[in-house]
Amino acid sequence: MGEKSNLNKKNVTTAEAIHGYGEIVAFFFLAAMLLVLPFYYRDGYADIANAKYEAYKRIAIGFIVGGGTFAVIETICRKAENLGKLPALPIICLFLHTLSNIVSFVFSVDRGVSWVGNGSWHMGLLSQILFLATALLVYYYYRDNDFIWAFAALGAGLTSVLTILNRFDIYPLDMGNKYPGFISTLGQTNWATMYIACLMGVVMGWYTFEEDYLRRMIVLAVNAVVFMGAWVIGSDTILPVMATELFIMFGVCARSREMTRRFSSLLIVFGAVTEVVWLLVFVLFHDLFVFVDEGDAVNSLLRRHAGIYVIAAAAVLWGISRSKESGDGAASRKSLAKNGDMAVISNADSLCEMLTASFRIMLTILLASLVLIILAMILVTNAPEHAGFLSNIRMLRFDYDWGTHRGLNWRCAAIGFKRLPFFRKLVGVGQGGFESYIYSFTDFSQALADMYGKYKLKVAHNEFLNFLIENGLLGCLSYMAFLGTSFASLWKRAEQDRLSLMALLSLAGYMACAIFFFQHVYATSFMYLFVVMALSKNK
Repeated sequence: MGEKSNLNKKNVTTAEAIHGYGEIVAFFFLAAMLLVLPFYYRDGYADIANAKYEAYKRIAIGFIVGGGTFAVIETICRKAENLGKLPALPIICLFLHTLSNIVSFVFSVDRGVSWVGNGSWHMGLLSQILFLATALLVYYYYRDNDFIWAFAALGAGLTSVLTILNRFDIYPLDMGNKYPGFISTLGQTNWATMYIACLMGVVMGWYTFEEDYLRRMIVLAVNAVVFMGAWVIGSDTILPVMATELFIMFGVCARSREMTRRFSSLLIVFGAVTEVVWLLVFVLFHDLFVFVDEGDAVNSLLRRHAGIYVIAAAAVLWGISRSKESGDGAASRKSLAKNGDMAVISNADSLCEMLTASFRIMLTILLASLVLIILAMILVTNAPEHAGFLSNIRMLRFDYDWGTHRGLNWRCAAIGFKRLPFFRKLVGVGQGGFESYIYSFTDFSQALADMYGKYKLKVAHNEFLNFLIENGLLGCLSYMAFLGTSFASLWKRAEQDRLSLMALLSLAGYMACAIFFFQHVYATSFMYLFVVMALSKNK
């Protein structure tokens, strides 16, 4: 439930009263972000990227001016000596990342481009400063409020409904173009996938902790709609996103019987939705579905009825979670249930220990498999004659076409970073400088021209490689430090705190996306905001 504002308390000091007004400003900022930005567009698809950017810029600057003013006044009233303890480690990394962005801008090859960014992403210094400044203000002023999460669920649910309808050639909003690479109000498929990645984690986490039965069923319905929107969104990247968030959620929920039951219920809904999508796409409305690539991974899983296997696994997990408990453990859980507390269950619960051990084994197998896959890719790509049957597996051949041209993009970025002078390796070429730098090499420009024709590659389609080129090691490492420390901090508290689980899943989904995509205002901003909202509880 929501926390009590300073304005509702008696005998508040001037500084506390000002802080209360800052909380109100933060509330309206988050409401605008969650309800206005996802639906905002002008001139249809033709200008949706610029429209989103302009809307975000106005919302963010308004919050920085209003919230920043209250922060300055509050600091003066507190006379600086009572500002509190050192911020959490992720927030320190956020400060360092801000400084690294400024350094990259100062030494950028083209400050004009570096300020606004290149292309429709607009990921120049201005957007980075807006991301980071609003995140820091939200960290300072956020007060937990169920309305915020209702706004998030409403935004995610309605945009998912629009996505589903658009994919079946139904357009309640006239966007002026029915090109299948775009989705109503969310724009380009990659941006929509990143948005869904962040918001899917939020509604999954909310369901897990919701105690009121009616609200829990409403949130479960929202989850079902979001799952369906994810399946039809038109990007294979949604698969690692869904797999990552569900796997991380299993790792958290394995520590508690009640949370394991909630996870099992969510998994059953996920499997059922998967089969419903198969029925809609391949049986009932196949002729109307506007984005079907019969050979892609998403549709391959749908055609193999992956949902049935998910339901079966969820049923087994549900049955295990309902197995007989020890007397002390059951009594303890009854006490927790009366208090509405979802705290971690006693270590004496052998079931939780078994599930947690299973998660660790699965994680070890996944990491080992990843290493083996990378080694196999190196072998197949460089010496196919020695790879045997592996050379026939398309996924293992890391050529220019791999991953919808990610193979070419990533090779250009990796080799391009290697060719940077030492100083540029540290600070990069500046925000938005990826395109001009990569195309300065004849071998790159020719390969890219052969692949993309008249279109230009503007980003690496991998956040970390892109940061290496544009922001150098300082920018990339500070960004990774924020992600890593945030994940570790949220992981420790996720089974005890609703906000932490919601933010952890959102962050995990975003990180899975970041391997294949690049930043955008209404995805990256949410990732930052959800993380700092959760971290703010322990500031």
